[in-house]
Amino acid sequence: MKKLDQLFLKAALTNGLLDETGVKAIAEEIQKTKGDASSHAVALDLLTQDQSNRLVTSIEAKLPPEGIPGYEILESIGRGATSTVWKARQESLGKIVALKVFSSTVTRNTEPEELINEARNVARLNHPHIVHALDAGITAGKCWFAMELVEGETLQQKLSRRGSLSERELGELALCITQGLSHAHAAGLLHRDLKPGNILISEDGVPKITDLGLALAEDEAESLNTADRRKGTPLYISPEQALGQDIDARSDLYSLGATLYHCITGKPPFQGKSNREILKKHVQEPIIPVSTLTGKPSLLDEVIEKLLEKEPDRRYQDAEAVITALHIASKSTTEQTPVSPPRGRRRPSNQRSSTTSRQRTASGSSRASTHSKNTLMTKIGIGVGVAISALMVLSAASKTNQGTPQFDEQYEQHRIEVAAKKIDKRMAAAKKDFDHSETAADTHLASILSQDQDIQIRALKLALPSHGGTRASAKMSVALDNIKETIVQTRQADGRTVLAEARQLASDGKLWAAITRLDDRPASARKDEELNQDIDLLLSNWEQEIDSRFEADNLKINFHRDRREFAEALALIDEIELYADPDNASSAVQLRDQIIMAQKALAKEESKKRLVEENRLYLALWSAYREKSLQRDIKGMVSIAVTLDAELIVDEVKALIETDLLAFSLLDQFIKSALLELKEMGQDGKEVTLERVPLEGRTKSRKDRGVVDRIDNESVWLRLSSENAVMPMKISELADSFLFGLVSQRHGSSSVEYRIPLGLFSMYRGLNDVALENFRIAEEKGTRPDTWLLHLNWVKNNVSGF
Repeated sequence: MKKLDQLFLKAALTNGLLDETGVKAIAEEIQKTKGDASSHAVALDLLTQDQSNRLVTSIEAKLPPEGIPGYEILESIGRGATSTVWKARQESLGKIVALKVFSSTVTRNTEPEELINEARNVARLNHPHIVHALDAGITAGKCWFAMELVEGETLQQKLSRRGSLSERELGELALCITQGLSHAHAAGLLHRDLKPGNILISEDGVPKITDLGLALAEDEAESLNTADRRKGTPLYISPEQALGQDIDARSDLYSLGATLYHCITGKPPFQGKSNREILKKHVQEPIIPVSTLTGKPSLLDEVIEKLLEKEPDRRYQDAEAVITALHIASKSTTEQTPVSPPRGRRRPSNQRSSTTSRQRTASGSSRASTHSKNTLMTKIGIGVGVAISALMVLSAASKTNQGTPQFDEQYEQHRIEVAAKKIDKRMAAAKKDFDHSETAADTHLASILSQDQDIQIRALKLALPSHGGTRASAKMSVALDNIKETIVQTRQADGRTVLAEARQLASDGKLWAAITRLDDRPASARKDEELNQDIDLLLSNWEQEIDSRFEADNLKINFHRDRREFAEALALIDEIELYADPDNASSAVQLRDQIIMAQKALAKEESKKRLVEENRLYLALWSAYREKSLQRDIKGMVSIAVTLDAELIVDEVKALIETDLLAFSLLDQFIKSALLELKEMGQDGKEVTLERVPLEGRTKSRKDRGVVDRIDNESVWLRLSSENAVMPMKISELADSFLFGLVSQRHGSSSVEYRIPLGLFSMYRGLNDVALENFRIAEEKGTRPDTWLLHLNWVKNNVSGF
């Protein structure tokens, strides 16, 4: 028996999917008719096809594949839903590569051309920021794809470790990945699943795009159905992909933007409790601006936010436009940043030894060429043999020309062309074998179906393992099921229906309901001895399973309860209610009430702790508030508040932050009102005397008289009366009394527009009595400053030193 079959039976037995009798039956069928254990398990109705597939996939992910020519398997380096990636040595060149091997369950049910499509797509590309394709084929029922091995980590792993990237790192990464995308788009390919998990970062920091499993030619995108268009990763998918609409290169650019957004902010643009919620946000909700989350505006923000426009027409229209924008953002003076410097030419240390080496290599190449005519050319065609011979000659010549840039480029291009031809030849041979197997299976099926019904059952069971993986095997399975159903229905129409219903209930996890259904079967079903033997076996197995599961689950529930893992414990109780008998289910319900009470007590305790912790964090802000308010740095105060708000959970503390942000908005308007008054005085030609804070070490304020010429974000430009010159005066240096006086002049000293902001400035600067007086004056004028009085009262009671 093959090792895979042994592991399959052992895993099925360990997981309770098969008993000793089932394992013995499958082993006997393997000895009689060969075939594999997974096919026999399904043919004998011992496992469903899905159960069999899951077991095979799980085992193959741990079992190094055998029989892939030219590769030595070293270790497993990754596993996906349909394949496992192995680290392997390419024996011909001694090169370490990544070997992607598809699960045999996938290979059986999918056209080989579809599985090798990723290899074909990658083979069309040759770029330093895209993982290179090396080889592909189908051997001994295994479909595989060899590619460049990138030692390092994925961008997703780097972000999990680091949280986010610096602006410099992001600029370099964005440029490299966009150049790779530009190359793929120029070749007519869309990636359709660009995300941090599909970007590899080598040990020397070079990023490379990988996993082109969903890639397809841009002109083929229009022929996709809606479901295929929606394929992708929800966190990084474009709105048009989410809606199943037509897609083009701009869809990849949106995914690029979502990836870069994650890199700079530490999280994807949208998150949610379900994929549906995330997709809806991609389509409908605006993104939070990058600078709002980072608190530090970056030159790359505009590029990222334009990539994330909902409408494709509002994004960059191609990758080259993004590259240009990235260069501008990074103030680059070159049109294209090289990834790595060209290698210099190395001079041989000894001319004679170099010549000898070339002669030896050339001789070896001749012998290899002679051998290839008798082996490789026979197997994969004269054309590929000639190509490989040429590659061997080039490989020999490479020692002489090593380091020559022109030669390196030609050699690399030739290697890629040879790899592509090898893939084409192998695929043609595989398709020919596949078609031959299909024809033979169809002929065998037609022969079986022409015989008597009793003979057909045994013949189909014997034929199924021999034709596994063909379309005809599916037809054989259907024919076998139909024949069995006809015979059984003739004997016990009612009994089979009840048995099917009970098995469905058991499959849904409702074991006690399944037992009850069989116990209540009609009298007609009880007359069939063979049927009742099956039912008695099922009843015994299900009752044992209920007892063993209940005992194990009870232990797990107590374990989770002791560790305060209440959600896990409650989930197990839900399962017990589903499968257990009434007595066990009743005890589980009582246990649930106890756990819910403990859960509520813990939640209350954690809520109190969280409130204390968040109050502590909020109180720590007030020293920073005071410093920034003395400087009239309103933006700095907003940044401090927003940064903490993103970490808060307790509504009580979040309400305090919201009150602060409302106050900061009024203070910002207060300063703008003063500057507007100053600007209008300048437009009217009125002279003003600007008062600035004293220089360090002095007490007397500085005064300058003149007419305001203009005001920008940082300075007031004053045309001095004493001389014909316009001088800038920094707004941050203007005295509070001067600015506040302008607001008083504009709105009146008793106005709400003057008194409320003045009170807020006083509160954040620690002058609580002055703040209270200003709020009282505003209240006398008919305003109700309840919000600010409550906030001031909270500050007095909680903020020390204020």
